[in-house]
Amino acid sequence: MHIQGTNNMIKANRPQHIACEQQAKFIQERITLVEKHFAELCTIFAAYTRKNAGLRDKSDEVVKVIQDYAEAENVNKSLRNGLLQFSSTLSTIGDYRDTEVQRLETKVVTELSQYEDICKHAKEEVKNTFVARDRELARKKHLDRIKERNPRNRQQISLAESELLKASADVSRTVKALEEQIDMFEKKKLHDIKSLLLAFVTIELGFHTKAVELFTKAYQEVADIDEDEDLEDFQQIRGSLDGVKKDLLQSLCTYVNEFKNALRVPDSVSRLDTVKRTSFRNSSFSLANLFSTPTSFRKPSEGTHHSPFRTAASDVVESIKTGLEDSIESVHVEEYVEDESSSFVSEEDDRKHVRNKFK
Repeated sequence: MHIQGTNNMIKANRPQHIACEQQAKFIQERITLVEKHFAELCTIFAAYTRKNAGLRDKSDEVVKVIQDYAEAENVNKSLRNGLLQFSSTLSTIGDYRDTEVQRLETKVVTELSQYEDICKHAKEEVKNTFVARDRELARKKHLDRIKERNPRNRQQISLAESELLKASADVSRTVKALEEQIDMFEKKKLHDIKSLLLAFVTIELGFHTKAVELFTKAYQEVADIDEDEDLEDFQQIRGSLDGVKKDLLQSLCTYVNEFKNALRVPDSVSRLDTVKRTSFRNSSFSLANLFSTPTSFRKPSEGTHHSPFRTAASDVVESIKTGLEDSIESVHVEEYVEDESSSFVSEEDDRKHVRNKFK
């Protein structure tokens, strides 16, 4: 009776075992599907978060450049104030973007990354189910082998049947646990994917709502820049610089004129030198008159005897020549100051005349 009941139970459990195997395969496929797509979601949201972080960094660089320009601007006051306010607003937007990045990292990317371990644990549960099923199949084969070899050995057959019953109960317990685990897994998956997407939308809405408000403020700050006032300030500063430039040029011209006047020879000195040269040249005491030999001092003809006056006449001529040469050199020094070229020609003519007289 016991053996017959055991056989009937095993036969009744065969369709259940087949259904269990199919169910385990279905669960395994679902877990694999979730693992694949959640990994892709994690990868793409991580990339999206990094892009936002890069945009945050670039926004900080824009703020730095605008602030540098505003600090360097010292003419257009309205532009300077507008740039400072605009950069401050952009900096605030960058702060909100940084908060957005941190929230995406915490509430989206981190939650998605946890599904690697969750799917791994679910796969182990399915694997345990397959192990229990394989153990049950092994016990069944062992029972069939005993029945074929020792059909009359009731003790071994009973032992094999009890082990098979234990394995079947283990399979049933494992399958039931697997169903509970997979239900929890599916429930968590549905809840998490919904929560993650809602969190993503909420984070983006929060940032963009604040960004629209701040960008509106930034637009107004730029629009308040007074172009006419800044242009007027620039023209005033440029006009003051032109006045300073004119004053400098006028002072320079005055200095140059004073320097020229300081270098100019006084008219009294020029006139005095001119009078000296003119009176000397027009006087009867010219070089031609001085060096014309008197009749009494002319050379006697050959054969005549030297007179006593010849020696005296020679001395007079030598003394006059020496005095005139000194006078000529002094005159040439005075003339050189006024006109170098003309004095040089006069000096050469006088010297030639003197040489011709004394040859």
